[in-house]
Amino acid sequence: MENQVIKNIQHNLATSFVRPLYADEIVVAHTIKTGKDDNGKIIKEGHLHLVFIDMTTQRPIEKVVISPVTAKGLIKALEDSVEKLDVELKSRKVSKKEPEEKKHESASYIR
Repeated sequence: MENQVIKNIQHNLATSFVRPLYADEIVVAHTIKTGKDDNGKIIKEGHLHLVFIDMTTQRPIEKVVISPVTAKGLIKALEDSVEKLDVELKSRKVSKKEPEEKKHESASYIR
């Protein structure tokens, strides 16, 4: 079942146009919502807010709200991706199969 979900997401990404937005800086904030259940027990829920800023215009361009679980997955995916990017950028090799100007994309799925 999960493999089909990933295949559907990959297909939708490949066939959809998603306009890239370039952010120079990111503001990270969090919110905590509290309440009580039927027994009077306090329940807390939290989310992280990522606000992407274009410093040329000094305006926010997008706000994304994620759960703590997704944030933890994002941290791992970013670390892995930055490591791979560093290795690729330090390498002097260029694939002969693809033109030098072609963009290379690598993606991680965070659940």
